[in-house]
Amino acid sequence: MKKHWTQRLKEEMEKIKKERDEYKNLYLRALADHDNYKKRIEAEWKKAVEYANERLVFELLPVLDNFERALDAMKEATDVDSIKKGVEMIYKSLLEVLKKEGLEPFDSRGEKFDPRLHEAISVKETSEVEPGVVVEEFQRGYKFKNKLLRPARVSVSKEPARAKEDPTKGGM
Repeated sequence: MKKHWTQRLKEEMEKIKKERDEYKNLYLRALADHDNYKKRIEAEWKKAVEYANERLVFELLPVLDNFERALDAMKEATDVDSIKKGVEMIYKSLLEVLKKEGLEPFDSRGEKFDPRLHEAISVKETSEVEPGVVVEEFQRGYKFKNKLLRPARVSVSKEPARAKEDPTKGGM
C-alpha cells in the first residue's frame, strides 16, 4: 500500500526539522568556538602587553648592577677620576642597551633650528653664527625608531640688536 501524501509530508517535515537541528547545533558550536577563540586571543594579548618589556628590563639588569657597584665603591673611594670613569662607563652601557632598542639621541649644537626637532627655550644674541642656529643644548633630543620621542631644549642664535644712536653724540 502506498503512503498517503500527508504521511510523506510529515516524514519530509521531520527530516527537514532534523537537518535544521543539526545545522543549528553546528552554528552554536561554531559560535562557541569563535567566542572561545576571541577570549584566548584577548588573554594572550593581555599577557603579551604585560610582559612586553621583559627583555628590555633583563638587558638593563647589568646596568643596574653596575650602578650598585658604583654606589658601593663611592662609599670608600677618594679618587674622583675613577668615580667619574665608572659613571661614564655605566652611561655608555645604558645608552648602548637603549640604542639597541631603537633609541637615537641627536645633537643639536650648530644645527639650524628646526621646530619639529627643537624646543627653543631661550634666544642668544650673537654675531659669531648666523641667526636661527642652535648655540646651546639644555636637554638632548631623542628619536625612537625614527619617530621624535622628545625634542631637544635649546637656545637659538639671534642677530645682535644694533645700538641705538646716542643723541648726545654726532650729527648736528
